[in-house]
Amino acid sequence: MISRAYLLITVRDEWKAGKFPEAVSAVAEQAEVDFADPVVGDADIVAMIAAEIPEKVADKVAALPCVEDVRVLKIVSARERHRSLRQELLQKLIR
Repeated sequence: MISRAYLLITVRDEWKAGKFPEAVSAVAEQAEVDFADPVVGDADIVAMIAAEIPEKVADKVAALPCVEDVRVLKIVSARERHRSLRQELLQKLIR
């Protein structure tokens, strides 16, 4: 089953000055990446991926010479999340 996830990517310092567009392109060129956008904040690049095992894609991106760190945020359906939270609440009320 294909899962969607965001990758929060930190670029190595030596790539931030002058070679940053190349880093964004290197991430965007990965087959599983739908898009890769530069951002300001805790990460330098956010990429949306679709893969059976998002962690494998994260490992592949982490192996790029321009990448210092990759964090994975898996996307879950709001319905699934709501259902599990509701069940947790019911279990607490029963106790």
